[in-house]
Amino acid sequence: MEGSTRTRESLRNAAVYHGVKVNEFQAESSSFKKNETITDTMKMLSVYSTQRSVFVIRSALEGVCSWLRTAMSAHARRMGVPTPSFVNAGDGLFTHPIGEFVDILSLLEHNQWDRSAVHLALVGDLAHGRTAHSKVQGLQIFKKVRVDLVAPEIFGYPVEYRDRMRANGFEVREFASVEEYLENASNVADVWYFYKPQFSKCGDLTTLRLNELRAQVSFREEWVHQLPEGVRFFQTLPRDKEYPIIPLTLDSRAINGWDTVAANAYFLDVVLLSMLFGKIGRNLAPPADEAGFNSVQESPPKLAFSSELPSFMKEVTLVEDAHHRDLERARAGGPVPIKDGCVLDHLGLGPTSSKCWEALRKVRTILGWSKQVGSEGVYTSKGNPGFYKGILTLPGFDYKRLRVEEMKMMASVAPGCTFNCVKESKVVRKYRLEVPERIYNLPNISCKNALCVSNPENRQREIVAYLERVPYYVSSVLPNCTESKYLYVCKWCRWPHVYENIWDDLRRQAVA
Repeated sequence: MEGSTRTRESLRNAAVYHGVKVNEFQAESSSFKKNETITDTMKMLSVYSTQRSVFVIRSALEGVCSWLRTAMSAHARRMGVPTPSFVNAGDGLFTHPIGEFVDILSLLEHNQWDRSAVHLALVGDLAHGRTAHSKVQGLQIFKKVRVDLVAPEIFGYPVEYRDRMRANGFEVREFASVEEYLENASNVADVWYFYKPQFSKCGDLTTLRLNELRAQVSFREEWVHQLPEGVRFFQTLPRDKEYPIIPLTLDSRAINGWDTVAANAYFLDVVLLSMLFGKIGRNLAPPADEAGFNSVQESPPKLAFSSELPSFMKEVTLVEDAHHRDLERARAGGPVPIKDGCVLDHLGLGPTSSKCWEALRKVRTILGWSKQVGSEGVYTSKGNPGFYKGILTLPGFDYKRLRVEEMKMMASVAPGCTFNCVKESKVVRKYRLEVPERIYNLPNISCKNALCVSNPENRQREIVAYLERVPYYVSSVLPNCTESKYLYVCKWCRWPHVYENIWDDLRRQAVA
Protein backbone atom coordinates (compact mmCIF):
# COMPACT_ATOMS: atom_id res chain seq x y z
CA MET A 1 0.00 0.00 0.00
CA GLU A 2 3.08 2.22 0.21
CA GLY A 3 6.38 1.85 -1.59
CA SER A 4 9.33 0.37 0.33
CA THR A 5 12.75 -1.09 -0.37
CA ARG A 6 14.50 -1.84 2.91
CA THR A 7 11.53 -3.21 4.85
CA ARG A 8 10.10 -5.17 1.92
CA GLU A 9 13.36 -6.85 0.95
CA SER A 10 14.34 -7.73 4.51
CA LEU A 11 11.01 -9.43 5.21
CA ARG A 12 10.79 -11.06 1.78
CA ASN A 13 14.22 -12.65 2.19
CA ALA A 14 13.34 -13.76 5.72
CA ALA A 15 10.22 -15.47 4.35
CA VAL A 16 12.27 -17.14 1.60
CA TYR A 17 14.61 -18.43 4.31
CA HIS A 18 11.65 -20.29 5.83
CA GLY A 19 10.65 -21.73 2.46
CA VAL A 20 7.15 -20.28 2.54
CA LYS A 21 5.10 -19.00 -0.37
CA VAL A 22 5.47 -15.25 -0.83
CA ASN A 23 2.94 -13.05 -2.64
CA GLU A 24 3.88 -9.45 -3.28
CA PHE A 25 1.45 -6.63 -3.98
CA GLN A 26 2.96 -3.49 -5.41
CA ALA A 27 1.50 -0.22 -4.20
CA GLU A 28 1.15 1.11 -7.75
CA SER A 29 -0.83 -1.80 -9.24
CA SER A 30 -2.53 -3.72 -6.42
CA SER A 31 -6.26 -3.87 -5.69
CA PHE A 32 -5.81 -1.02 -3.23
CA LYS A 33 -5.61 1.33 -6.23
CA LYS A 34 -8.75 -0.13 -7.87
CA ASN A 35 -11.37 1.26 -5.50
CA GLU A 36 -11.48 -2.05 -3.61
CA THR A 37 -11.57 -2.25 0.18
CA ILE A 38 -8.70 -3.46 2.31
CA THR A 39 -10.94 -5.80 4.28
CA ASP A 40 -12.35 -7.56 1.21
CA THR A 41 -8.86 -8.03 -0.20
CA MET A 42 -7.60 -9.62 3.02
CA LYS A 43 -10.66 -11.86 3.30
CA MET A 44 -9.99 -13.13 -0.21
CA LEU A 45 -6.28 -13.75 0.37
CA SER A 46 -6.74 -15.43 3.77
CA VAL A 47 -8.76 -18.33 2.32
CA TYR A 48 -6.29 -19.11 -0.46
CA SER A 49 -4.37 -21.32 1.96
CA THR A 50 -5.33 -23.73 4.73
CA GLN A 51 -2.12 -22.80 6.54
CA ARG A 52 -1.54 -19.70 8.64
CA SER A 53 -1.21 -16.50 6.62
CA VAL A 54 1.06 -13.64 7.66
CA PHE A 55 0.36 -10.24 6.09
CA VAL A 56 3.14 -7.65 6.17
CA ILE A 57 1.56 -4.24 5.63
CA ARG A 58 3.18 -0.89 5.01
CA SER A 59 0.54 1.74 4.58
CA ALA A 60 0.14 5.46 4.06
CA LEU A 61 -3.13 5.08 5.99
CA GLU A 62 -3.04 4.75 9.77
CA GLY A 63 -4.73 2.02 11.78
CA VAL A 64 -4.87 -0.61 9.02
CA CYS A 65 -3.37 -3.44 11.10
CA SER A 66 -5.42 -2.50 14.17
CA TRP A 67 -8.62 -2.79 12.16
CA LEU A 68 -7.66 -5.99 10.33
CA ARG A 69 -6.63 -7.76 13.53
CA THR A 70 -10.15 -7.21 14.83
CA ALA A 71 -12.12 -7.83 11.65
CA MET A 72 -10.20 -10.85 10.36
CA SER A 73 -10.31 -12.91 13.55
CA ALA A 74 -14.11 -13.23 13.25
CA HIS A 75 -13.84 -13.95 9.51
CA ALA A 76 -11.28 -16.71 10.10
CA ARG A 77 -13.56 -18.40 12.64
CA ARG A 78 -16.47 -18.33 10.21
CA MET A 79 -14.38 -19.75 7.36
CA GLY A 80 -12.57 -22.36 9.46
CA VAL A 81 -9.06 -21.15 8.62
CA PRO A 82 -6.25 -20.14 11.01
CA THR A 83 -6.43 -16.55 12.21
CA PRO A 84 -3.97 -14.54 10.11
CA SER A 85 -1.22 -12.42 11.62
CA PHE A 86 -0.54 -8.83 10.65
CA VAL A 87 2.90 -7.22 10.79
CA ASN A 88 2.87 -3.42 10.92
CA ALA A 89 5.77 -2.39 8.69
CA GLY A 90 4.98 1.31 8.76
CA ASP A 91 1.74 3.06 9.64
CA GLY A 92 1.13 6.45 8.00
CA LEU A 93 2.78 9.16 10.09
CA PHE A 94 2.15 7.07 13.18
CA THR A 95 4.67 4.42 14.19
CA HIS A 96 6.86 1.63 12.81
CA PRO A 97 6.78 -1.28 15.30
CA ILE A 98 8.90 -3.70 13.30
CA GLY A 99 11.50 -0.99 12.71
CA GLU A 100 11.53 -0.33 16.44
CA PHE A 101 12.20 -4.03 17.10
CA VAL A 102 15.35 -3.73 15.01
CA ASP A 103 16.45 -0.56 16.83
CA ILE A 104 15.96 -2.14 20.25
CA LEU A 105 17.82 -5.30 19.20
CA SER A 106 20.73 -3.13 18.03
CA LEU A 107 20.69 -1.12 21.29
CA LEU A 108 20.73 -4.30 23.37
CA GLU A 109 23.59 -5.69 21.31
CA HIS A 110 25.56 -2.46 21.80
CA ASN A 111 24.82 -2.62 25.56
CA GLN A 112 26.01 -6.23 25.67
CA TRP A 113 22.44 -7.25 26.59
CA ASP A 114 22.50 -5.11 29.73
CA ARG A 115 19.00 -3.65 30.29
CA SER A 116 19.82 -1.63 33.40
CA ALA A 117 20.31 1.70 31.59
CA VAL A 118 20.52 3.34 28.18
CA HIS A 119 21.44 6.86 27.01
CA LEU A 120 20.22 7.64 23.51
CA ALA A 121 20.27 10.76 21.32
CA LEU A 122 17.54 11.11 18.69
CA VAL A 123 18.77 13.48 15.99
CA GLY A 124 17.08 14.96 12.92
CA ASP A 125 13.49 14.83 11.75
CA LEU A 126 11.77 13.70 14.93
CA ALA A 127 8.41 15.05 13.78
CA HIS A 128 8.07 12.55 10.94
CA GLY A 129 10.40 9.70 11.95
CA ARG A 130 8.09 6.76 12.65
CA THR A 131 10.57 4.75 14.72
CA ALA A 132 11.32 7.92 16.71
CA HIS A 133 7.69 7.85 17.83
CA SER A 134 7.88 4.12 18.59
CA LYS A 135 10.73 4.75 21.05
CA VAL A 136 8.10 5.67 23.67
CA GLN A 137 7.16 2.00 23.91
CA GLY A 138 10.39 0.34 22.82
CA LEU A 139 12.71 1.93 25.37
CA GLN A 140 10.58 0.73 28.27
CA ILE A 141 12.53 -2.54 28.33
CA PHE A 142 15.38 -0.59 29.96
CA LYS A 143 15.19 0.22 33.67
CA LYS A 144 16.77 3.68 33.40
CA VAL A 145 16.38 5.72 30.22
CA ARG A 146 17.94 9.04 29.21
CA VAL A 147 16.88 10.55 25.88
CA ASP A 148 18.36 13.64 24.24
CA LEU A 149 16.12 15.14 21.52
CA VAL A 150 18.22 17.03 18.98
CA ALA A 151 16.13 18.86 16.38
CA PRO A 152 15.16 22.37 15.30
CA GLU A 153 11.56 23.38 15.98
CA ILE A 154 10.28 22.42 12.53
CA PHE A 155 11.48 18.84 13.13
CA GLY A 156 10.63 18.83 16.83
CA TYR A 157 9.46 15.74 18.65
CA PRO A 158 5.64 15.83 19.01
CA VAL A 159 4.66 17.00 22.48
CA GLU A 160 2.49 13.95 23.20
CA TYR A 161 5.41 11.55 22.67
CA ARG A 162 7.76 13.71 24.73
CA ASP A 163 5.25 13.89 27.59
CA ARG A 164 4.64 10.14 27.45
CA MET A 165 8.39 9.55 27.69
CA ARG A 166 8.53 11.65 30.84
CA ALA A 167 5.44 9.90 32.19
CA ASN A 168 7.31 6.61 31.66
CA GLY A 169 10.11 7.93 33.89
CA PHE A 170 12.54 8.77 31.09
CA GLU A 171 14.95 11.68 31.58
CA VAL A 172 14.44 13.91 28.52
CA ARG A 173 16.59 16.84 27.34
CA GLU A 174 16.08 18.99 24.23
CA PHE A 175 18.55 20.75 21.92
CA ALA A 176 18.05 22.71 18.69
CA SER A 177 21.08 21.42 16.75
CA VAL A 178 23.93 18.92 16.83
CA GLU A 179 26.40 21.76 17.43
CA GLU A 180 24.40 23.07 20.40
CA TYR A 181 24.18 19.55 21.80
CA LEU A 182 27.93 19.01 21.69
CA GLU A 183 28.66 22.45 23.17
CA ASN A 184 26.07 22.56 25.97
CA ALA A 185 25.31 19.01 27.04
CA SER A 186 27.18 18.04 30.19
CA ASN A 187 27.44 14.53 28.82
CA VAL A 188 26.45 13.23 25.41
CA ALA A 189 24.85 9.90 24.60
CA ASP A 190 26.89 6.88 23.59
CA VAL A 191 24.27 5.91 21.00
CA TRP A 192 22.94 8.37 18.42
CA TYR A 193 20.05 7.64 16.06
CA PHE A 194 19.78 9.94 13.02
CA TYR A 195 16.53 10.59 11.13
CA LYS A 196 16.73 11.88 7.58
CA PRO A 197 14.92 15.23 7.06
CA GLN A 198 11.63 14.87 5.17
CA PHE A 199 11.44 18.32 3.65
CA SER A 200 8.48 17.35 1.44
CA LYS A 201 6.30 17.38 4.57
CA CYS A 202 7.45 20.83 5.73
CA GLY A 203 5.81 23.10 3.15
CA ASP A 204 7.66 25.60 0.98
CA LEU A 205 11.19 26.33 2.17
CA THR A 206 13.81 28.58 0.60
CA THR A 207 17.18 27.17 -0.42
CA LEU A 208 18.79 29.16 2.39
CA ARG A 209 16.40 27.65 4.93
CA LEU A 210 16.94 24.13 3.59
CA ASN A 211 20.71 24.47 3.97
CA GLU A 212 20.30 25.90 7.46
CA LEU A 213 18.12 22.98 8.57
CA ARG A 214 20.48 20.39 7.07
CA ALA A 215 23.37 21.96 8.99
CA GLN A 216 21.45 21.79 12.26
CA VAL A 217 20.79 18.04 12.03
CA SER A 218 24.01 16.88 10.31
CA PHE A 219 27.18 15.65 11.99
CA ARG A 220 30.57 17.00 10.85
CA GLU A 221 33.73 14.93 10.84
CA GLU A 222 35.69 17.50 12.89
CA TRP A 223 33.37 16.83 15.85
CA VAL A 224 34.44 13.20 16.25
CA HIS A 225 36.99 14.05 18.96
CA GLN A 226 34.17 15.47 21.15
CA LEU A 227 32.38 12.12 21.32
CA PRO A 228 32.71 9.64 24.20
CA GLU A 229 34.73 6.50 23.65
CA GLY A 230 32.80 3.65 22.09
CA VAL A 231 29.99 5.83 20.70
CA ARG A 232 27.83 4.35 17.92
CA PHE A 233 25.77 6.10 15.27
CA PHE A 234 22.65 4.45 13.86
CA GLN A 235 20.66 5.47 10.81
CA THR A 236 18.37 3.74 8.34
CA LEU A 237 19.70 2.70 4.95
CA PRO A 238 19.65 3.55 2.09
CA ARG A 239 20.55 7.16 2.84
CA ASP A 240 20.43 10.39 0.86
CA LYS A 241 23.43 10.17 -1.47
CA GLU A 242 23.57 13.92 -2.11
CA TYR A 243 23.04 15.22 1.44
CA PRO A 244 24.07 12.50 3.94
CA ILE A 245 23.55 13.64 7.53
CA ILE A 246 26.53 11.51 8.62
CA PRO A 247 29.71 12.03 6.54
CA LEU A 248 30.46 9.14 4.18
CA THR A 249 34.06 9.26 5.43
CA LEU A 250 32.88 7.72 8.72
CA ASP A 251 31.70 4.50 7.04
CA SER A 252 34.95 2.67 7.76
CA ARG A 253 35.27 3.81 11.38
CA ALA A 254 34.13 2.06 14.54
CA ILE A 255 31.44 4.71 14.96
CA ASN A 256 29.49 3.01 12.14
CA GLY A 257 26.56 1.18 13.71
CA TRP A 258 24.17 1.58 10.78
CA ASP A 259 25.53 -1.39 8.85
CA THR A 260 24.85 -3.56 11.89
CA VAL A 261 21.27 -2.26 12.07
CA ALA A 262 20.71 -3.21 8.43
CA ALA A 263 21.97 -6.75 9.07
CA ASN A 264 19.97 -7.06 12.29
CA ALA A 265 16.77 -6.28 10.39
CA TYR A 266 17.08 -9.49 8.39
CA PHE A 267 17.93 -11.70 11.37
CA LEU A 268 15.13 -10.23 13.47
CA ASP A 269 12.64 -10.76 10.64
CA VAL A 270 13.70 -14.40 10.38
CA VAL A 271 12.97 -14.90 14.09
CA LEU A 272 9.75 -12.87 14.02
CA LEU A 273 8.30 -14.83 11.11
CA SER A 274 9.41 -18.06 12.76
CA MET A 275 7.27 -17.17 15.78
CA LEU A 276 4.30 -16.14 13.65
CA PHE A 277 4.51 -19.39 11.65
CA GLY A 278 4.54 -21.33 14.93
CA LYS A 279 8.02 -22.82 14.51
CA ILE A 280 9.34 -21.35 17.76
CA GLY A 281 7.84 -19.78 20.85
CA ARG A 282 4.99 -22.27 21.28
CA ASN A 283 5.41 -22.12 25.06
CA LEU A 284 4.92 -18.33 25.16
CA ALA A 285 1.51 -17.34 26.49
CA PRO A 286 -0.16 -14.64 24.36
CA PRO A 287 -1.47 -11.55 26.14
CA ALA A 288 -5.14 -11.49 27.01
CA ASP A 289 -6.96 -10.25 23.94
CA GLU A 290 -9.09 -7.15 24.11
CA ALA A 291 -12.80 -7.46 23.64
CA GLY A 292 -13.03 -7.38 19.87
CA PHE A 293 -15.14 -4.93 17.95
CA ASN A 294 -17.13 -7.74 16.37
CA SER A 295 -17.97 -9.27 19.74
CA VAL A 296 -19.44 -5.92 20.75
CA GLN A 297 -21.54 -5.84 17.61
CA GLU A 298 -22.79 -9.39 17.95
CA SER A 299 -23.67 -9.38 21.65
CA PRO A 300 -27.40 -9.99 22.29
CA PRO A 301 -29.57 -6.92 22.99
CA LYS A 302 -29.97 -6.04 26.66
CA LEU A 303 -32.65 -3.83 28.17
CA ALA A 304 -31.30 -0.67 29.78
CA PHE A 305 -33.74 -0.65 32.71
CA SER A 306 -32.78 -4.08 34.02
CA SER A 307 -31.62 -4.98 37.51
CA GLU A 308 -28.03 -3.98 36.68
CA LEU A 309 -27.61 -0.55 35.14
CA PRO A 310 -24.85 0.07 32.58
CA SER A 311 -21.88 2.05 33.91
CA PHE A 312 -22.86 5.31 32.16
CA MET A 313 -26.34 5.39 33.79
CA LYS A 314 -26.57 6.66 37.37
CA GLU A 315 -29.88 6.65 39.23
CA VAL A 316 -30.71 9.98 40.89
CA THR A 317 -32.39 9.97 44.29
CA LEU A 318 -35.72 11.77 43.99
CA VAL A 319 -36.74 14.45 46.47
CA GLU A 320 -40.40 15.08 47.22
CA ASP A 321 -40.85 18.08 44.92
CA ALA A 322 -39.22 16.25 42.03
CA HIS A 323 -42.27 14.02 41.64
CA HIS A 324 -44.50 16.81 40.35
CA ARG A 325 -44.35 19.12 37.37
CA ASP A 326 -43.44 22.70 38.27
CA LEU A 327 -46.60 24.75 37.64
CA GLU A 328 -44.50 27.53 36.14
CA ARG A 329 -43.25 25.09 33.51
CA ALA A 330 -46.79 23.88 32.68
CA ARG A 331 -47.96 27.24 31.37
CA ALA A 332 -48.08 28.25 27.71
CA GLY A 333 -44.66 28.06 26.12
CA GLY A 334 -43.32 25.49 28.60
CA PRO A 335 -42.85 21.72 28.11
CA VAL A 336 -46.15 19.89 27.74
CA PRO A 337 -47.14 18.08 30.98
CA ILE A 338 -47.60 14.34 30.44
CA LYS A 339 -49.34 11.57 32.29
CA ASP A 340 -47.11 8.69 31.19
CA GLY A 341 -43.89 8.61 29.18
CA CYS A 342 -40.49 10.23 29.62
CA VAL A 343 -38.87 13.64 29.82
CA LEU A 344 -35.26 14.30 28.76
CA ASP A 345 -33.88 17.25 30.69
CA HIS A 346 -30.60 19.22 30.74
CA LEU A 347 -29.90 18.56 27.05
CA GLY A 348 -26.89 20.64 25.95
CA LEU A 349 -26.69 22.46 29.29
CA GLY A 350 -24.50 25.52 28.83
CA PRO A 351 -24.25 29.31 28.46
CA THR A 352 -25.62 29.37 24.89
CA SER A 353 -28.96 28.15 23.57
CA SER A 354 -27.49 26.95 20.26
CA LYS A 355 -25.79 24.02 21.98
CA CYS A 356 -29.17 22.97 23.43
CA TRP A 357 -30.87 23.04 20.03
CA GLU A 358 -28.00 21.00 18.58
CA ALA A 359 -28.40 18.39 21.35
CA LEU A 360 -32.15 18.20 20.69
CA ARG A 361 -31.48 17.70 16.98
CA LYS A 362 -28.94 14.96 17.65
CA VAL A 363 -31.27 13.06 19.98
CA ARG A 364 -34.16 13.22 17.53
CA THR A 365 -32.05 12.32 14.49
CA ILE A 366 -29.62 9.71 15.77
CA LEU A 367 -32.10 7.81 17.95
CA GLY A 368 -34.72 7.87 15.19
CA TRP A 369 -37.28 9.83 17.20
CA SER A 370 -38.02 12.44 14.54
CA LYS A 371 -41.58 11.13 14.12
CA GLN A 372 -42.16 10.57 17.83
CA VAL A 373 -45.02 12.76 19.10
CA GLY A 374 -43.91 15.17 21.82
CA SER A 375 -42.64 18.65 22.53
CA GLU A 376 -39.22 20.22 22.77
CA GLY A 377 -37.75 23.56 23.69
CA VAL A 378 -34.88 25.48 25.25
CA TYR A 379 -35.28 27.09 28.67
CA THR A 380 -33.26 28.86 31.32
CA SER A 381 -31.88 26.56 34.01
CA LYS A 382 -33.13 27.17 37.55
CA GLY A 383 -30.25 25.26 39.12
CA ASN A 384 -27.56 26.87 36.94
CA PRO A 385 -28.18 30.64 36.64
CA GLY A 386 -27.12 32.04 33.29
CA PHE A 387 -27.27 28.61 31.63
CA TYR A 388 -29.74 27.18 29.12
CA LYS A 389 -30.98 23.62 28.77
CA GLY A 390 -33.01 21.65 26.27
CA ILE A 391 -36.07 19.61 27.31
CA LEU A 392 -37.70 16.89 25.22
CA THR A 393 -41.07 15.51 26.35
CA LEU A 394 -42.34 12.20 24.90
CA PRO A 395 -45.87 11.31 26.09
CA GLY A 396 -46.88 7.66 26.02
CA PHE A 397 -43.31 6.57 25.32
CA ASP A 398 -42.59 3.07 26.65
CA TYR A 399 -39.15 3.66 28.14
CA LYS A 400 -38.96 0.12 29.54
CA ARG A 401 -38.30 -1.26 26.06
CA LEU A 402 -35.17 0.86 25.54
CA ARG A 403 -32.01 -1.18 25.01
CA VAL A 404 -28.59 -0.44 26.46
CA GLU A 405 -27.35 0.48 22.98
CA GLU A 406 -30.03 3.16 22.65
CA MET A 407 -29.27 4.64 26.06
CA LYS A 408 -25.57 4.64 25.18
CA MET A 409 -26.42 6.57 22.02
CA MET A 410 -28.32 9.08 24.14
CA ALA A 411 -25.42 9.39 26.58
CA SER A 412 -23.06 9.84 23.63
CA VAL A 413 -25.02 12.63 21.94
CA ALA A 414 -26.17 14.41 25.12
CA PRO A 415 -23.84 13.62 28.04
CA GLY A 416 -25.00 14.97 31.38
CA CYS A 417 -28.69 14.91 30.48
CA THR A 418 -31.28 13.39 32.81
CA PHE A 419 -33.86 10.81 31.79
CA ASN A 420 -37.10 11.09 33.77
CA CYS A 421 -39.55 8.20 33.80
CA VAL A 422 -43.11 9.50 34.26
CA LYS A 423 -46.10 7.44 35.42
CA GLU A 424 -49.48 8.88 36.36
CA SER A 425 -48.07 12.42 36.13
CA LYS A 426 -45.25 11.66 38.58
CA VAL A 427 -41.53 11.16 38.05
CA VAL A 428 -41.00 7.63 39.36
CA ARG A 429 -37.38 7.15 38.24
CA LYS A 430 -34.63 9.55 37.25
CA TYR A 431 -31.27 8.72 35.67
CA ARG A 432 -28.28 10.87 34.79
CA LEU A 433 -26.40 9.82 31.67
CA GLU A 434 -22.63 10.24 31.87
CA VAL A 435 -20.12 10.38 29.04
CA PRO A 436 -19.57 6.74 27.94
CA GLU A 437 -16.13 5.13 27.82
CA ARG A 438 -16.61 4.18 24.16
CA ILE A 439 -18.62 5.76 21.35
CA TYR A 440 -19.28 3.65 18.25
CA ASN A 441 -22.02 2.30 15.95
CA LEU A 442 -23.41 5.81 15.49
CA PRO A 443 -24.13 7.15 11.99
CA ASN A 444 -22.89 10.69 12.54
CA ILE A 445 -19.41 10.26 14.02
CA SER A 446 -16.04 9.91 12.34
CA CYS A 447 -12.33 10.04 13.05
CA LYS A 448 -11.10 13.43 11.89
CA ASN A 449 -7.60 12.17 11.03
CA ALA A 450 -7.44 12.43 7.23
CA LEU A 451 -5.00 9.48 7.17
CA CYS A 452 -7.12 7.17 9.34
CA VAL A 453 -8.32 4.03 7.60
CA SER A 454 -11.81 4.71 9.00
CA ASN A 455 -12.06 8.30 7.75
CA PRO A 456 -14.97 8.47 5.25
CA GLU A 457 -12.77 10.19 2.67
CA ASN A 458 -10.68 7.00 2.40
CA ARG A 459 -13.75 5.01 1.29
CA GLN A 460 -13.20 1.91 3.38
CA ARG A 461 -16.94 1.50 3.87
CA GLU A 462 -16.97 -1.45 6.28
CA ILE A 463 -14.68 0.29 8.78
CA VAL A 464 -16.73 2.31 11.23
CA ALA A 465 -15.62 4.98 13.66
CA TYR A 466 -14.84 3.74 17.16
CA LEU A 467 -13.75 6.29 19.78
CA GLU A 468 -12.39 5.41 23.23
CA ARG A 469 -12.27 7.83 26.15
CA VAL A 470 -8.79 8.41 27.62
CA PRO A 471 -7.31 10.55 30.41
CA TYR A 472 -6.40 14.05 29.30
CA TYR A 473 -2.98 14.60 27.73
CA VAL A 474 -1.37 17.42 25.76
CA SER A 475 -1.40 16.79 22.01
CA SER A 476 0.24 18.63 19.12
CA VAL A 477 -2.89 18.09 17.01
CA LEU A 478 -5.16 19.70 19.63
CA PRO A 479 -3.21 22.83 20.62
CA ASN A 480 -6.20 24.54 22.26
CA CYS A 481 -7.51 21.53 24.16
CA THR A 482 -7.87 22.04 27.91
CA GLU A 483 -8.01 19.50 30.70
CA SER A 484 -11.69 20.27 31.29
CA LYS A 485 -12.66 18.73 27.94
CA TYR A 486 -13.51 15.08 27.36
CA LEU A 487 -10.77 13.43 25.30
CA TYR A 488 -11.27 10.47 22.98
CA VAL A 489 -8.88 8.59 20.71
CA CYS A 490 -9.69 6.57 17.61
CA LYS A 491 -9.47 2.84 18.30
CA TRP A 492 -7.72 2.28 14.98
CA CYS A 493 -5.24 5.16 14.52
CA ARG A 494 -5.14 6.59 18.10
CA TRP A 495 -5.77 10.14 16.84
CA PRO A 496 -7.05 12.35 19.68
CA HIS A 497 -10.38 14.21 19.56
CA VAL A 498 -12.26 16.42 21.95
CA TYR A 499 -15.82 15.21 22.42
CA GLU A 500 -17.38 17.98 20.32
CA ASN A 501 -15.18 17.21 17.30
CA ILE A 502 -16.18 13.58 16.79
CA TRP A 503 -19.59 14.63 15.46
CA ASP A 504 -20.32 15.31 11.80
CA ASP A 505 -22.53 18.24 10.86
CA LEU A 506 -26.11 16.89 10.75
CA ARG A 507 -27.38 19.91 8.83
CA ARG A 508 -24.71 19.58 6.14
CA GLN A 509 -25.51 15.88 5.71
CA ALA A 510 -29.23 16.65 5.42
CA VAL A 511 -28.55 19.11 2.59
CA ALA A 512 -26.23 16.64 0.85
